[in-house]
Amino acid sequence: MKSLTNEDISVFKKNGYLIKRKVFNDNEITEIVKWIYEYQNNSQSDWEGKENAYYETSVIDNNIRILSRIEKFIDYHEGFKEFTLSRKLLDPLEDLVGEECVLFKEKINLKQSGGNGFRAHQDIVSRWDDFASYFMNIFITVDECTIENGCLEIAKGFTKKELITEYDTPIDEEMEKMMEFIPCLTSPGDIIFFDCFIPHRSKANLSNSQRRNIYLTYNKKSEGDKRLEYLKRKEKEMPPDNKRDKNFEDSPIHEAKYKETKNS
Repeated sequence: MKSLTNEDISVFKKNGYLIKRKVFNDNEITEIVKWIYEYQNNSQSDWEGKENAYYETSVIDNNIRILSRIEKFIDYHEGFKEFTLSRKLLDPLEDLVGEECVLFKEKINLKQSGGNGFRAHQDIVSRWDDFASYFMNIFITVDECTIENGCLEIAKGFTKKELITEYDTPIDEEMEKMMEFIPCLTSPGDIIFFDCFIPHRSKANLSNSQRRNIYLTYNKKSEGDKRLEYLKRKEKEMPPDNKRDKNFEDSPIHEAKYKETKNS
């Protein structure tokens, strides 16, 4: 192993996820925050069709749309591109996966005040298995993640490597009740490893603080570099706001997330 201990590996196998504290120092996080602010300063009309920017309707004020997610940005940002190749990420990642990995997708989640949550789901539900058999997520904490601002919650001990729902469908509420979801309270610089099969969810951010995080997803290098192929399909099926027409409808899992939080 390059980075993790035997205990780390055991924790991951037992719980289905692994949290490592203070992997990135304050200076490194400050630089990342600066990069994210540059994106946040864009208005909806500023995106030029390079990065993919997604907006959502605030659950606090349904008259406004707020920036919720940015994808496909490493092609246009050298700093973020280098970040995805950091050995601080790749060494523990490869310890967990057991071989070299390549980036599959990248996103910045900006759960701003009024940002919605996600119903419990597995990432494989989005048909990632059309591209490879296994994926590992790395969640990099940029802002303090709390109960109040809708931290990530993971189903502790779920270690099945199989899809448990229909594609593009959240986990059934009765099944969800049988799982032990643990709030992941993390601080800037902390990272979380979890794979494409473990159920996770998050609640809406009804606080006054934003909860920005970076999600990087990797697949085994032996299964090929599928990032551009995936992005092509993603842009067709779920285009960013500046590339969709007025008749566009969100995917079932996103529609479900909105109704669930709205009606609660």
